[in-house]
Amino acid sequence: MSDSEDSADSEVADALTGVGFSAQWERVDAPADCMCADGSAWSYFVRDSSETKVMFFLEGGGACFTAQMCAKGSDTYKQVVGQEGGFAETEGVFDLDNPKNPFADYSIVFVPYCTGDVHGGSVTKDYGDGVVVQHKGFVNGSTAMTALLERFPDATEVVVAGVSAGSFPTPAYAGLIADSLPNASVRVIADGSGAIPDAMGAVSSNWGLLEALPQWPEIAGATAADVTPSWIFEIAAKHDPEIRFARHDYAFDATLADYAAMVGIAASDLLPLMEANEAKVEAFSGDMSTWIAPGDNHTILSKADMYSEELGGVRFIDWLSDFVAGGSPADQHCTQCS
Repeated sequence: MSDSEDSADSEVADALTGVGFSAQWERVDAPADCMCADGSAWSYFVRDSSETKVMFFLEGGGACFTAQMCAKGSDTYKQVVGQEGGFAETEGVFDLDNPKNPFADYSIVFVPYCTGDVHGGSVTKDYGDGVVVQHKGFVNGSTAMTALLERFPDATEVVVAGVSAGSFPTPAYAGLIADSLPNASVRVIADGSGAIPDAMGAVSSNWGLLEALPQWPEIAGATAADVTPSWIFEIAAKHDPEIRFARHDYAFDATLADYAAMVGIAASDLLPLMEANEAKVEAFSGDMSTWIAPGDNHTILSKADMYSEELGGVRFIDWLSDFVAGGSPADQHCTQCS
């Protein structure tokens, strides 16, 4: 190992110690076929607390699908592990000393994001102009998922959660986990992707996402254009009707508005798009709870707002805790959303 690698490991250790991760989290260095967009090494994190209750958490961080968006230094996606949550998540579901946190006693497998492909990529993509990206998000994510299955074979309650780009593939990972843990109750919490338009599905061909998806009968004959957020919920719900779903979104999410604008959808149309996507999901999933809050914020699960947000006299933390405990909380939609 080089001096620079030693130094980098030391910095990581210092960062972990600085936020208390040394006591609760284990960094796992993944095999060489796992990597970030630039080909650098990738690691994931495990908190070993319960043998029966486990959360599989997919970090967010944007997406890229053109040479300009994917170029080094681009601000459209998270390019490396570290910073911005890779080692320092301590709020929301990661506030593990908070007695209100429904995941305080859960084991957690934390999947960092750095591949620009919504944790679904399986290819090396040459965009031209010297921009070559390792879209290996599914290689990374499935490695961490396998670790979950091996380390927690007696899990009876599994929650697959994700924020932003991490929320897009949550149903697919949930279906795969349910296949391997047939006696477990599997739930999905998707945070911050409700307004991704169907027209964005076609860009997934840059990532090899369709090829990475499980070879379920429900996927036979699908094309890249089919790979929309609502469709991924559909195939997972059809594949395993026992999976339960919940979603959180902000009505005018500024981050989602940027992506919607790429296909000509105005920010003012974000809420109707979100509601249309919700209707499509509920058409084939009999157990779906949704929360649409006012404003243009983006995601809540890894933020302190998780404990203070309230809608129609209902606190989000109570709504979420009900869902995690096995309930089917009623939908909560803002009426004054701007």
